[in-house]
Amino acid sequence: MSDLATRLGTTTTGQLLVRSGIEIERILNAMVRDRATVTGKFSDLMFLSRLLSFDAAQQQVMLAYSDNKPANSAVLAARSVTFICNHHGAQFAFACTKPLQGVHAEQPAIRMSAPTMMLALQHGRNGTCRQMPREADVQCELWLGVISFEARLVDMSLDGKAFLICDPGVPVCAGTRLQGARISHGEREPLVVDIDIDQVVHAAPYNGKPGTRIGCRILANPEQMEKIIRLFIVDLQ
Repeated sequence: MSDLATRLGTTTTGQLLVRSGIEIERILNAMVRDRATVTGKFSDLMFLSRLLSFDAAQQQVMLAYSDNKPANSAVLAARSVTFICNHHGAQFAFACTKPLQGVHAEQPAIRMSAPTMMLALQHGRNGTCRQMPREADVQCELWLGVISFEARLVDMSLDGKAFLICDPGVPVCAGTRLQGARISHGEREPLVVDIDIDQVVHAAPYNGKPGTRIGCRILANPEQMEKIIRLFIVDLQ
């Protein structure tokens, strides 16, 4: 199932927590392309705007100024603003932070840090849940011949595109297939999958130390894929 709206329609709760950066990038780019309206609500003001651009490398969005000057001032004065957007048959809620004055296409705009999570809702559903799950801690044991090394799976999309973080100096390159990789989460039995690597970039992992970011595609049977996807696109209970 490679469509988020379709997946949302099959959930029992009608709400998904999207913490896949790949899927969030796709959603934001679609909102930009479709000129979708986003709304930010304050106690006595409403900010009506649209996304002008999304910069994946900098993890920033540009928003148009609204026609309401006090609402614009409220956004610029806030540390974080939660926006609502009705798009492609679903309602998305997401928070952007660190607003600053910016310029887009030679016009004034508001620059903010992009969201790291999104809540996707079917229309008519509320956005409450008993407990918001923590960030997924997904460990991988990768094999290159007889050599094994550790990595962390930090992102996974509905179609199997994924990103790994590992220590620097790991001897892999684009075009490599790693067979028999073991993916573990908590106390669950590891899943054995193959991984096709298409990108290797020096980066800083979450612990701040130098590392390697690996862009790849996970190859597994549908049942295994679903188990991994559920770690990054969560059906909220």
